[in-house]
Amino acid sequence: MMKSNSIYVAALVLVIQSVFVPISHGDVNLIEQTCRQTPYHDLCVSSLKADPRSASADVTGLALIMVDVVKAEATKCVNKINHLLKQRPGDRALSSCKSNYNGVLVADVPVAIEALTKGDPKFAEQGMDDTVIEAKSCEDDFSGRSPMTDLNNASQKLGAVAAAIVRLLL
Repeated sequence: MMKSNSIYVAALVLVIQSVFVPISHGDVNLIEQTCRQTPYHDLCVSSLKADPRSASADVTGLALIMVDVVKAEATKCVNKINHLLKQRPGDRALSSCKSNYNGVLVADVPVAIEALTKGDPKFAEQGMDDTVIEAKSCEDDFSGRSPMTDLNNASQKLGAVAAAIVRLLL
């Protein structure tokens, strides 16, 4: 009786593994394969794995997830800029940065989402490349280290990752 129970348990384990393991390995492999082709592999992997949609996403889905990550980071930037502007009203560099990141949120991200959704990734790539430029421009508006350096660097890297994923669709 004991022997037949262990055979039953072993068979059940094999069935469960054969049903569920290939699915999860396939998704992890797609994330890994995709992120290996980006300039910031670890950032790419951690960003995608943090979103539950990545478990069932194709490359277009991964690109859309990264655009959402870019949007969240740009929103963080605008929130910090608004906070800093309360302390430093009229600061030209901060005002310029706010304009840059508003452009990301109002134009670049929506255009990228629409382009990916409609199957025209060229415009999505352009939008994510613009995000990198806007973040760099924000940083360059300050003389020396800006209060936005960490967020600007993160935005540049996330935009570069998103653009690289989109390029895989071209």
